[in-house]
Amino acid sequence: MAKGNVSQKKRTLVRCATFFALPPLIYLFGWGWITLIVSLAISVLASAALTFGKTTAISRYPFLWRLIAFYLVQLLICGIVHSAVSPAMDNKVKSYFVVAPGVNKDTNLRGDDKAQGELLGQAGKRPEDFAQSGGALPGGFMSQPKISVVLPCANEGEFMVKTAKSINEFTPAYALHEVVVVDDGSTPPLRTLLTDEQQKDLKITWVRHDHFTGLINAKSKGAAAATGDIIIFLDCHVKPAEGWDKPIVDFIRSNYKRVVVPSITDLDPDTWEEHRGGGGMSKCYLTWDADFKWFTSDDIYVPIMSGGLLAMSKKWWDETGGYDENMLGWGGENIDQSLRIWLCGGEIVNAKDSYVAHMWRLASRPKTRAKYTVPGGAVTTNRYRAAMAWYDEWLEKLETYPEFSQFAPGGLRYKDRPDISNILEVKERLKCKPFGWFLRRFKKVYFDGGLVPDKVFHLKDQSTNMCIERKGGSKVVLRPCSEQSPGQLWHGANRDTVTNKCCSSFRNWNTDQCLQVDSIGGQLDTGVCSTWGEFTSQWIKLDEASHQLQLAPGAWAKGRAGCIGGKRPKGTEVSLEDCEDPNFRQIFKVDEKTGGIVDVQNGECLTAASGKFELSPCDVDIDTGKVSGEQKFTLVDFDGKTRIEARDIGSNPLCADSASGTQLLLYSCYDSSYHNVNQAWQFSDRVNGGAIRFSGGSNAGKCFSVKNEAKTSQSVVLEGCISDNGITKYGQRFKKDLLGNGKFFTLRDGNWCLGAEEKTGLSVSQCDDEASSQQWEYTSYKGLVNQESGLCLDAGGGKSVQLYTCYSDGSNQNQVWEMNEAGFIRGGPDRTCLDFAPVSDAPLSAIQCSQAKNFKWSVYKPFEPLETTLYHQAEKNYPAVLASADVN
Repeated sequence: MAKGNVSQKKRTLVRCATFFALPPLIYLFGWGWITLIVSLAISVLASAALTFGKTTAISRYPFLWRLIAFYLVQLLICGIVHSAVSPAMDNKVKSYFVVAPGVNKDTNLRGDDKAQGELLGQAGKRPEDFAQSGGALPGGFMSQPKISVVLPCANEGEFMVKTAKSINEFTPAYALHEVVVVDDGSTPPLRTLLTDEQQKDLKITWVRHDHFTGLINAKSKGAAAATGDIIIFLDCHVKPAEGWDKPIVDFIRSNYKRVVVPSITDLDPDTWEEHRGGGGMSKCYLTWDADFKWFTSDDIYVPIMSGGLLAMSKKWWDETGGYDENMLGWGGENIDQSLRIWLCGGEIVNAKDSYVAHMWRLASRPKTRAKYTVPGGAVTTNRYRAAMAWYDEWLEKLETYPEFSQFAPGGLRYKDRPDISNILEVKERLKCKPFGWFLRRFKKVYFDGGLVPDKVFHLKDQSTNMCIERKGGSKVVLRPCSEQSPGQLWHGANRDTVTNKCCSSFRNWNTDQCLQVDSIGGQLDTGVCSTWGEFTSQWIKLDEASHQLQLAPGAWAKGRAGCIGGKRPKGTEVSLEDCEDPNFRQIFKVDEKTGGIVDVQNGECLTAASGKFELSPCDVDIDTGKVSGEQKFTLVDFDGKTRIEARDIGSNPLCADSASGTQLLLYSCYDSSYHNVNQAWQFSDRVNGGAIRFSGGSNAGKCFSVKNEAKTSQSVVLEGCISDNGITKYGQRFKKDLLGNGKFFTLRDGNWCLGAEEKTGLSVSQCDDEASSQQWEYTSYKGLVNQESGLCLDAGGGKSVQLYTCYSDGSNQNQVWEMNEAGFIRGGPDRTCLDFAPVSDAPLSAIQCSQAKNFKWSVYKPFEPLETTLYHQAEKNYPAVLASADVN
């Protein structure tokens, strides 16, 4: 009898245990703490009824049938509770049951970063190791968090529907709490595209604006309306892949201050299919002009988000203040948010296995074009706001860029600088780190990638005395060296794949362009820099021993070889012609500063070239201030006349020779005891300018001559500014000549004056002070107004200079011009100069190194750039803070 009682008790105990099968599943599926408590209560009641209750008619049914019925009833009740309870209410209840060290009682998030670091150190794991394995660290969620997806949509009806359906299709129902669609003034309203039943099935909640307010505001309003634990911002034209949510959730579960960016692939808007190709894009880095560029690296960390696709906990969103409420439209919000996160205690990572296909806007595909507009100037102002808040002392660097110089002290908009007190409040409250910490944290980009360069310099060929210049876009040419040309300023860049340090290429300073050439025979040009060094076409190094620019080998292309070379640009021919011939210029002088023999009209130097004479831009040695090599001539008294000797171009000196008055040559100098009249010249006025005359033999009366072009006017173009050691090239040295009233002036170079031509054209012609077409006025906003037409000088986007309707507030950078004492009239997006006598460009290419021996490259006029100087100052001012950014 006793044995039977024991058997009955065991059976009852086993049956009671089966009533508790559902609560663990509810916890695993993340139905929340209130639902878990309700399910446990039901299980306890059922166990009590089985143990202590009286036998009823129901007891006669098999226990398995009763158990199934119990599960169904329990599941139904729990489902109703789960649907009715909000996450906020659930969190409040949870806080009374779960209190552990490092856990805040008022939240379901753990928030001790120091504890997280100690735990990681003890375990010997990185954050991503814990995240990928599903473990929870201090700072993370203790249960399955609810996801709110925020979709900002403006007139994207078709794409909105497809995106919402894709999100629901590829996100588990237990994880997806809601899809918050922010209808930013769409016509018709997006809500009308879905039935009420469809909206419910797709878990859509709506935020509607009657008019377009801009992407930043739309995302902010969507985040404010979101009630989930994790907010995932997506564009309104994306398609997530299967399992996209889990890596994101895993990362944020282990650290609520971690922001996650998925791997972004391509989406075909017609087929709505993903084209994955490589591993997808996710990482951007910050440039000095407060912009961002895509790049790759070997870790998961993201310096700057592109801004469209990201996930973060609602708690961290609230703590960091969300988006800057004073930004307008679109642009710059990703810069501000990324710097907030990194400098204020958070981090941004890429969930490599989370793929989201994104439709890119392409001009060639009208279907993809945006159906909204951004307020004029909003992007520039937004970017400046972000930099003003976070760049600290590096704001001075930003203000060297033309589009931001208006905000600098003395600039047109200095008094209108934006109010950033809302961001500064967050910065103070969260005790955020200085910007230098960010540069040090991402030293792989900024130091190994070359964005904080040791030196900036010209790349000069010693044989031609010319420099490598990026001439707009990606074109690279050999041009006269000029300290005024931004296209000639280079610095080492890109990681060397062998040493993993800088540098493997040359970057045009303050741009994203690096020198590149594929192989021998290819033309040298530029492309977007690969800071990680993965583009083999950009592996170009200066060999200090041979002075050659070599196509450098690397870890992935060890056999790569070749050198940079090309053809020297031909100068203007100098010939021997009848003196006083009006078709030729014949006045030369010895420049008192440089020692060169120069054409008085255009200022170029007499140059020895392959046995003849040419005019080419003067090349002045930076140390001596004098010309040298092919442009250095020694004037020797010779029988009461002058012998012109070139002593630095070979083992023996060469002399100007008239070949008996038939042609002008460079020929071996005769012994002075042999009185050869062919090398005897009369140089009438070396100081003020005069003719160099051959006066011997039957062909006397011949002079050094440069052919005049028979033109009454010449067109004006935009070219790189050329000035070396204070000497400006002919065609660019416009001098401001005030007229009688002092208000208007002419702009002249020699006898040529800048003026209006026809309706909106521009040219130089013979100066006429009475011609209103040649009279100009310089406005307070640095605009040049032509008196006759009333139109303004306009750079035309850097493509062609013209006269155009004036923008009187200085907002159009194409109409902002700088005039200086050197004569430059410089402006436009590329800061180029007006030029009516442009120098012929010489292309460069990759050739066999044996054929490039005549090219001797050197670093010319190096200097430490502002960004580097500021970093050195930061190292002195707060070294400990910078050191804290170092990671293994």
